[in-house]
Amino acid sequence: VPAPQPPLFFSPSVRQQNTPASTATLSPPPTMNVLTSMVVLSYFCRSRLSALAFAPSRRVASRFDGSSTSRCFASYLTVGEVCCKPRTIPSLTPSTTPALSYTTTRLFSSPPNTETSIIEVDPYSEQAKQDFVKFYSSLPVQEDTSVIDTDPEKAHKALLRLTEQVLQWNQRLNLVSRKDCTASVVYHRHVLPSVGLLPLIVPLLTQQQRDNAQQLKIVDVGTGGGFPGLPLATLLPNVQFTLVDSIQKKLVAVSEMASDLDVNNVRIHHGRVEEMYAGQEGKREHKGRYDVVLGRSVTALPRFCAWVADLLKKGKGDEEEGRLIYIIGGDLENVVESRIQSDRPIDDLLQRAAGSSDKRALIFTAHDVEEIAEESGEKHNIVRSGVSVKKKNPNQGSRRNQGERPAKGAWSKKTNDGEKKDRGYDDFKRYEF
Repeated sequence: VPAPQPPLFFSPSVRQQNTPASTATLSPPPTMNVLTSMVVLSYFCRSRLSALAFAPSRRVASRFDGSSTSRCFASYLTVGEVCCKPRTIPSLTPSTTPALSYTTTRLFSSPPNTETSIIEVDPYSEQAKQDFVKFYSSLPVQEDTSVIDTDPEKAHKALLRLTEQVLQWNQRLNLVSRKDCTASVVYHRHVLPSVGLLPLIVPLLTQQQRDNAQQLKIVDVGTGGGFPGLPLATLLPNVQFTLVDSIQKKLVAVSEMASDLDVNNVRIHHGRVEEMYAGQEGKREHKGRYDVVLGRSVTALPRFCAWVADLLKKGKGDEEEGRLIYIIGGDLENVVESRIQSDRPIDDLLQRAAGSSDKRALIFTAHDVEEIAEESGEKHNIVRSGVSVKKKNPNQGSRRNQGERPAKGAWSKKTNDGEKKDRGYDDFKRYEF
């Protein structure tokens, strides 16, 4: 019988010469080094992992020729191709082609959609500062220091400090959306729209001072990360703000931010707004005590009106009627549209180009809030404490109550008329052993 051929990567010289073919032993030669192992590994990877392609990590070469932009994607390598057959990226001739600008996208991320994204201005730039000064100078009471701070540059710096505080706290917990959470996003989409309510609040403040009334009280319901209440409290030191939210960790962050910014006219309330005025203490502190209620896209507006209707002043006697200022976007219910006292886009309030924000500020009186809550039916759906009990439908009932015949084989109710049941064994006698 001829001797078997040695397998691949084994030399014939290692076979023992004086040993029969049936008992010959093979051992790896000393020449099987790292290079041979890499070749084996490369072929294995090519056959097993050829489907792997890291498309999100492609390097994009963009060439700008003045009129249009052409994007050429470099060839990407799989694991097997790295070991066996690397590809080369074709180079461009420097003499005929302008310089290339290379950008690398992050893994599992898509390039931003520049068509729908809002053009944000750097809040630390001079342009952002001038835009804020222009808006701040247009407020009706710049000469009265008791109403609002007269220094717009100082106010702008305070808002920048608030923006930095929100960014720091947002790394620990989710105050605002963490998608593209930058200083420009926080400043233009959260801080400035909150400050944009100043033209609606300052006239109420001046009217309160002319009437020699008490301090203006504002409650921000569903404040979340402190918007819109905290930016307004920073610029209105003589107004008392109450920030309400059901998530305690967010209120802790808001309280710390107010302390770091030296804002002393803010107090927080942890709990649901519909339970603020339920108890005796709540009725004394909160029911009918607020001049303004603020909200920013908390829930559907009829439901929000049912929650806050009892917080607003009713305007009895010489008392000024309270108002609801709500920031919202999109369509509204018919019961809401018929009772809007004022509808101002946020871009119009901030005196900036239209299209930067789709939100608007709506104003309702306390009487309108009551009617919206009543007509929408949300006033009767409030559950202030405990577990809600499902109301029984009056149209539903048992078959016995509806007079229907019971099902075949159903058990009948036991009667207590004194008659003995016929069991079929009345003559039964028990024997005892």
